[in-house]
Amino acid sequence: MLQKLLILCFVLIAPHIGFSQNNSLVIFSENGIPFYITVNGEKINKQAETNIKASGLSNGWQHIYITIPGIIKEPTLKDSINLGTQERFQNKEFTYILIKKTDKLVLQFKSISEPSGPQTPPVPEAPKETTPIIDNSIYGNVYQAVKNKPVFFQNYNIETETCNTPLNDKDIQYIKNLIIKANDKEASHRYITEVISKNCYTVNQLNELLQLEPIDMDRLYNAKNAYWHISDLQNIKTLLFTFNYPAMKESFENYIFEQENIAKQKQLNCSTPINETNFNQLFSKLKNLTYDSDKLNEAKKQLSKTCLSSLQIKKISSLFTHDREKLDFIKYAVNIITDKENKATLAEELQYQGSKEEFYKHIHYQP
Repeated sequence: MLQKLLILCFVLIAPHIGFSQNNSLVIFSENGIPFYITVNGEKINKQAETNIKASGLSNGWQHIYITIPGIIKEPTLKDSINLGTQERFQNKEFTYILIKKTDKLVLQFKSISEPSGPQTPPVPEAPKETTPIIDNSIYGNVYQAVKNKPVFFQNYNIETETCNTPLNDKDIQYIKNLIIKANDKEASHRYITEVISKNCYTVNQLNELLQLEPIDMDRLYNAKNAYWHISDLQNIKTLLFTFNYPAMKESFENYIFEQENIAKQKQLNCSTPINETNFNQLFSKLKNLTYDSDKLNEAKKQLSKTCLSSLQIKKISSLFTHDREKLDFIKYAVNIITDKENKATLAEELQYQGSKEEFYKHIHYQP
């Protein structure tokens, strides 16, 4: 009798258990800082990432533990998130923003939506053709096979930001064939990245290349690197549809906004900095903001229409606590510096050698 009751209870409860474990939780870093997350005692990601999705969650309270690696005093966050218990909250995607405030981490609710993408990013099927690349063969404007390995042609001129030989549709097909035949996923990503960095293309051609990337984060990385290689930038926003996850779309849209501001900066042809009165007003406005992220966003907005001297840029950079925001700011500000002969001195504001080297690399090709 007891056995029959147990079976009956399982039959009645099992459908509800299965129905209530289809929720997903998406957490992405506001400032692009990679992090680890554990949900209900289960570690979700083996490598630190900026955008993480945990799937198969039940309704009710979820216990969250987040850490940021690579910092001397690692910020951590222990919190609980309620995914709701009502039927309307089942099979939904709950999105939160991870915000770093000084040495504290805070989760901020963003949205509840329908599932935006698969639990596990799709992986391309194993290639059906394993025919090796034929040595000494040239594949259009893309690459030449040498010792059964592709050697990609450098068609992009970094100094002029142009290509003498843009890719055509046949070249794109050569690339697609190469990627499909690659048995190594890491090699496929490396090939796509190299082609994008060494060539020019239209938005549609770039989209074909990005579609060869199974992971949204890799698509975002290559889409950003491709920006100044695109011949029809007026169509750039159509690339937003290539991403599966809203956080990736938002990140790329913000990147487009920043690049458009950089273009405006370059058109200013800065030679004279703003006067002391206007600078003091700008400085006070930024200083009165509480968080470094807000100061950085406002500074970038103002710098799309303002010329500054190296001393003015250094004074504003002193408002930021960490190298991360300082580096981001001075890389952005170097486009509107009036005394260009002093732009290398901006590195003096950075604390770590790695940050300084990244800045020197950034200004290497600056006019």
